[in-house]
Amino acid sequence: MMFSRHNLLLVWKETQHYFIIAAILFFAGVYVGYSDHAPVEWLKSQIEALQKAVQSTEGADRREQAMFFMILSKNMQAAFMAMILGMIGGFMPIVVLVMNGIVMGFVVGQIFTTSGFGGWEYVAKLLLPHGIIELAAIFLACAFGIRLGISLFRGIWGALIGKSVAWQPFSRTVKGAIPGIVVITVMLVIAALIESTITYWLAQSLTNI
Repeated sequence: MMFSRHNLLLVWKETQHYFIIAAILFFAGVYVGYSDHAPVEWLKSQIEALQKAVQSTEGADRREQAMFFMILSKNMQAAFMAMILGMIGGFMPIVVLVMNGIVMGFVVGQIFTTSGFGGWEYVAKLLLPHGIIELAAIFLACAFGIRLGISLFRGIWGALIGKSVAWQPFSRTVKGAIPGIVVITVMLVIAALIESTITYWLAQSLTNI
């Protein structure tokens, strides 16, 4: 069965290397964003866009609920665009990972620049509660995107040279992506729920210090 424990473990075994690659690409982006070579003007525009998205929920009767749907929709869009457009040579997932890593690195750098060693408290309260689950979901989505792109290229190449099972890896990847989508969706829902409640409340406690 597609959602059996055996099948899920098999899908993970075939995808874990791409997951590791996704994590490496993201943290390479974090390093760039944290360094002195970060594209500051572009990053400031990204931060402003994020701030506007958060501010758009201020007038809502139930702000936590509005934030939940805003966060979830943005993360779902990023994750599944990375998966689908990953079939174009695996390029889109790489862009998503590196760009998001650069933004994260810049934000962390700004926190430590402003707060010094006390920045660890801000990182722990504002990023870690939801960030671990959210990043794992994004890494998994991008891992499938990269795998889809590579297996599609191999399928096309194999068909051109006359391999009888040219499309088998791509077909197996697509089948594996179906339970992957369910797992990613559940993880993103949990992450958005945490970010719109626990992280939001912790952020308020920090501003009141």
